[in-house]
Amino acid sequence: MEGSKLQEAAARCRNKLSRGIANAKNFIKNCSKKIVSFCAGSSNKYKFTRRIIDRKRFGIVCGIIALLVFTSLFVVFSGSAYTVKVNGNTIGKVRSQKVVESALQALKQKYQESEHSEISFTSVVTFEKSRASGKEILKDTALIETLGKNLKFQVQACSVYVDGNIIATLKTKEQAEGMLKEVQDKSLAGADKSKIKEISFAEKVELKNEFIEALKISDKDEILNFIIKGTNELRTHKIVSGESFWSISKRYNMSLGDLQKANPEVNPEKVKIGQVINLIVPKPLISVKTVQTITSIEKAEFEQKVEFSSSLYKDETSIKVKGIYGEKEVIADVTKVNGIETGKTILSEKIIKEPKTQIIVKGTKNPPPKKGTGTFSYPARGSISSRYGMRWGRRHTGIDIAASYGSAVKASDGGVVIWVGYEGGYGKLIKIDHGANFVSYYGHLSKYNVKVGQKVYKGEKIGAVGNTGNSTGPHLHFEIRKNGAVTNPLNYLK
Repeated sequence: MEGSKLQEAAARCRNKLSRGIANAKNFIKNCSKKIVSFCAGSSNKYKFTRRIIDRKRFGIVCGIIALLVFTSLFVVFSGSAYTVKVNGNTIGKVRSQKVVESALQALKQKYQESEHSEISFTSVVTFEKSRASGKEILKDTALIETLGKNLKFQVQACSVYVDGNIIATLKTKEQAEGMLKEVQDKSLAGADKSKIKEISFAEKVELKNEFIEALKISDKDEILNFIIKGTNELRTHKIVSGESFWSISKRYNMSLGDLQKANPEVNPEKVKIGQVINLIVPKPLISVKTVQTITSIEKAEFEQKVEFSSSLYKDETSIKVKGIYGEKEVIADVTKVNGIETGKTILSEKIIKEPKTQIIVKGTKNPPPKKGTGTFSYPARGSISSRYGMRWGRRHTGIDIAASYGSAVKASDGGVVIWVGYEGGYGKLIKIDHGANFVSYYGHLSKYNVKVGQKVYKGEKIGAVGNTGNSTGPHLHFEIRKNGAVTNPLNYLK
């Protein structure tokens, strides 16, 4: 249609040009006749003047003819057009904007078929009026190819947002929903879902359909692994003979807890040679939250009553009647995040076994001064199982008092604690300086109740009987040293 209109316009222009040229010829011919006639009937004195005038007229006529010829040629061989620009850059010329719109529609359909999704052009197409010859005009396939090389577009996809931050983009909303379900399934692997009343995410998870660059769309399987682990990094260790979870955690400067978190399916007590374990602690980008109603039997706390006695020092207590826990049935909604309990809402409690009240006795007697008195008392209750002197071919530097594990160890005399810590064969050891060059030793302890620099009085509890260091059973090793030399404690004990 456009071509036929242009041909008709060109024909009209040629007709006008032909008529113009013919009229110019007739004008020139008539002018020549008049000039000849005028020259023949005039005197010779005007001949020079008429020649000048005729030359001017002839020049004007020739200029008009040339202008008409140029204009006709321009109209014939050049017409109105539009310059097409993409993001401000010229890419070609067309006769009509509708031609570009049609080409854009064809490109959009082509891209949508290849991407299997809606697309949106991000480049801006603009037009400017201009003129162009037929050779300059972009048509059909050439126009589509030129636009395709210069236009940029985005595809419609589904982005996954966690607490307002985008973590992944998949092709469709269905794919994104399927991926989130797989995150939940993997987190709840092995759990009885029929007993779970609510499954959700700990974070705010949103799915949004939006246009995005095709290169930013993720593969579902790859992004699933990344979301669960929080990283694509892979570090493993192959177990060899003699290794344990503890030694492996020390080798890689990890805590034992982190190594267990990295391998939740592995029993730390039953690792095998050749077994491969993970060294990366998972930090999931999305945490699975569950709420489950659980019925459990728990301890029922006992009450505690206090009595006072003048036979005990003010900082001493003793148990007169030992409390006994009862039992209760508890029904609660337990909240877990990635399998770890984070909250508990008690729905009901019922006592099924009554607890027994505990009675403790607190002392009211003022303690003695926290300094040496020069006399020493037995530091623990029990029998002497080994005395000072030669034993098994070596000198025993103190006495051993056999006592039950965890029973009280008391300061033999008042003084200042100068050592609390582990020391060779003594195991856990406490040393007290009593002044007057006396120092007492308390070895093989299981527990400390004092710290270095603390002042203690005679009879104050400082620790508990244990079995640490070179020991064959629970007992207290006790020494008294004077001026740095070991002495027989029995010479001082009263």
